[in-house]
Amino acid sequence: MARLLLIDPHDKVVMSNGRVATVPTEGDRDDQRDLFLGVVGGVPWFARRNGEPRTEACSLRTVDLDPTDREVVMAAVAALAWHESKPTCPRCGEPTRITNGGPARICAHGHQVFPRTDPAIIAAVLDAEDRIVLARQHSWAPHRRSLLAGFVEAGEPAEHALVREVAEETTLSITAARYVGSQSWPFPRSLMFGYVARAAGTIDVGHDELAGADFLTRDEVSDQVESGRLQLPPTLSIARALIDAWLAHRLPEPESGLDLSSPLR
Repeated sequence: MARLLLIDPHDKVVMSNGRVATVPTEGDRDDQRDLFLGVVGGVPWFARRNGEPRTEACSLRTVDLDPTDREVVMAAVAALAWHESKPTCPRCGEPTRITNGGPARICAHGHQVFPRTDPAIIAAVLDAEDRIVLARQHSWAPHRRSLLAGFVEAGEPAEHALVREVAEETTLSITAARYVGSQSWPFPRSLMFGYVARAAGTIDVGHDELAGADFLTRDEVSDQVESGRLQLPPTLSIARALIDAWLAHRLPEPESGLDLSSPLR
């Protein structure tokens, strides 16, 4: 029997006994509402937008999901958001409909539209003393901090985006970097490439890219979190995974000798 995952209008899910709650379903699926996500443990999974907000639903930014649920839910949120954003064909303007279970949309003229993803970098930027940069955006709560991040520009290698974003936000210079892993972040359609990087220089956020940024030691991060003076990213995020790995001394050493310089300025 297949499972149907219901996502409410605010991208929230209902939890049951620590897992994402689903609805068993057999042959009663709507091919214009139910998106095929894949097969988990031999069981097909589908996603549907639930039109009514659920008071018991949990925000993905706060709930702690196991790896399987996390990947399924991220795929569901990304797919639903994309389909809702493409009701018409960009080539002819005609209405589109879901085709092949959800990986594309098609119009009456046969033009197919496929999802797009916005690549972005995020980095645990460390100094020579192994302190980490935690920063705050202007729109965030006073105690909220996260890693440096930014979008990859058209035609730009991810490593060059890392160097550019860190310099733009803090004036720090990246001297070494290593790719760690990636994560889908469907708010609305990002793919985050995670790095650990070594930086030189002094932090300067005077040009208003950020509200603030500081180098912090492991003890400072732990003490400030415990006292409530520091709010870290949600456990669901790659930002939190990188921070936790740094706290546990599990991040790999940044690699020197990479081509980090761009001819474009």
